Amino acid sequence: MGGERMTYGFQEQLDFSQGAKCDSDAETIMSLLHGCASVTPSTGRGNDCGIDYIATLRRGAEVMIDAKTRAAGCSKFWRDEPELAIEIWSVMPGGKFQISSGKAGWTLDESKKTDMVLYTFSPCDTTVAYLIPFHSLRMAAVRNVVAWRQKYKVDIQETNQGRRGWQSQAVFVPASIVIKAMEKTYSGKINAD
Repeated sequence: MGGERMTYGFQEQLDFSQGAKCDSDAETIMSLLHGCASVTPSTGRGNDCGIDYIATLRRGAEVMIDAKTRAAGCSKFWRDEPELAIEIWSVMPGGKFQISSGKAGWTLDESKKTDMVLYTFSPCDTTVAYLIPFHSLRMAAVRNVVAWRQKYKVDIQETNQGRRGWQSQAVFVPASIVIKAMEKTYSGKINAD
C-alpha cells in the first residue's frame, strides 16, 4: 500500500515540530505523566538525539521525550482510529536519491536516548494523545514491522536540505494494534538452564 509522496524542507519540518505546539505539548505531557513537575524543550544536542522535551518528576528524575506530531487532516486516511507512524527508514537506501546505505528509522533505533514518545494530532483529527514507553514501542516494531508493512499503509516522505535530499519511510498502524503489540513485550518465558 502506498500514498502520494510528500516533500518537505528540513527546516520547515523542524519549525513545525518546534512551533506553536510547544506549550500544548508541555501541557499534554504534564497531564499524562503522573508526578511531572515541569517540562522544558530540549536544546542543543538533545534534539539531535531525538529528545524534544525533558520532563522532570517531583523527586528530580528526568524523562526524555520525543514528540511526534501528525499534520492536520491525517484522519482522512484512518480506518477507525488514530494511526501511529512507525518509521522504518530515516534515510531509505536506494530510492529517488540513490542513497548507498540507509539509516534505520527512529522507531527501530537502539541508540536513541528517548524514554517516551508523545504522539499528538491536530484537534480537527482527534483530541487523543499517546505518551508511550519508547523501548516497548521499539521492540513491538521490530517484532511486527514485516506484518504491519503488509497490512497497513506504507508511505515515503522526501526531505530536501540544501543540495542534499533523502527519503524516509513509515508504516501507519492503528494505535490499538501498536499498544497490543507493546503489551506482548512486557513479559516472556526465560530459559531455566
